[in-house]
Amino acid sequence: MFIFTRRPWYKRTSSEPWKTSISTPYMDAAGVGKINTISQAVFEGMTPRSDEDCANLTKPYPGGCTCDLDKDCKSRVCYLSDAPGPNSDQRRCATERVEGVTGLDILYDDFQNKTMESMQASDFIKSCGLKYRCPDWEADCETRCYLFDNGAKLVMDPDFVLASPLDSSKYASVQLGTKEGEVMKDLIYKHKFFIRKEDLDFQGSCRITPEEPKLSLEGIPKNPGEVDDYYKNKGPIPKFRSDYGCIQDVVSFKTNDSALGPSGMITGNVSGPCMSGFYYVTSLPKTNLYLLVIENWRAFRASLFYNFNCKITRSIVNSGAYRIINGTCAHDDQSTSTLAADNKCPVLRELEMPCTFTTASTNNVSMFLIVTLLILFLVNR
Repeated sequence: MFIFTRRPWYKRTSSEPWKTSISTPYMDAAGVGKINTISQAVFEGMTPRSDEDCANLTKPYPGGCTCDLDKDCKSRVCYLSDAPGPNSDQRRCATERVEGVTGLDILYDDFQNKTMESMQASDFIKSCGLKYRCPDWEADCETRCYLFDNGAKLVMDPDFVLASPLDSSKYASVQLGTKEGEVMKDLIYKHKFFIRKEDLDFQGSCRITPEEPKLSLEGIPKNPGEVDDYYKNKGPIPKFRSDYGCIQDVVSFKTNDSALGPSGMITGNVSGPCMSGFYYVTSLPKTNLYLLVIENWRAFRASLFYNFNCKITRSIVNSGAYRIINGTCAHDDQSTSTLAADNKCPVLRELEMPCTFTTASTNNVSMFLIVTLLILFLVNR
């Protein structure tokens, strides 16, 4: 059953109603393909307030008071409304109460194409997706553009267009650290733009095998509705489940807008085992999105068959849920005493072990067989 109040885009917009929220790509339930949801809050009708009602109030003002900027209002929304009341010809604060959330689904390919068309460089040489010569005159540089949300999840990545809609792991909730580890590391530890947070999840879910796209017995891909159809595939033998309960260390990141500074932008130059380039990070006003542009982006290929250094760089700045087992860093014991000294060793039980042995069985040879063999021996002499 589709319950919109449980959808991520609804919860995100309800928590920040003053922003237009855009979700990460996901597979449409009807099997249409990869889509994004653009959602916006619907506020309650304008409360009529006169200048006298708002004269003794301090900022931020409640709904109905005149305003100049969004930050002047408690709802963080200042606009010109057609609602009747005093000062109807001026900008007024929206009411803080949210009546609902509207959502619009858009195909991801269309969303990316429209976004890329609006981001053209003034010289049309270093626009998003274009390749050009590097400063050292190598011919393999390009400009990479990304959109990510306040949880460091990619909303737009040029590689998402090439990903199969059935393999959601390639485009749904992909972390910025998995694509641009050097930039993510710089934003975390140098600019403090991302705040790292760790939590323990005692009801986590781990998998035996990596998640793969679902197929039917005929090899036909399944849409989400068919995957969730339990009764259609129900049988006498329970189906194999790759997931199981476990304890996990959940690592997440949250953006810190104050790190953008007065200019509202972070710039930096990075060079590491994965790539090199000069990047810009800024927020998109009134949305939950941030823009990352990397000029002179150049990927470094592995000197051997696999770039282990690149893999490690991206892993240490990537969010996710990781299984906790004995011997990992999450189980680091700071105590210097032993279990025996703390009387935590199990009590030994005195058990009497029974001592028994077995012998080989004897075979009884019949007298008839002995006499027969003796006669045959005498006859042959």
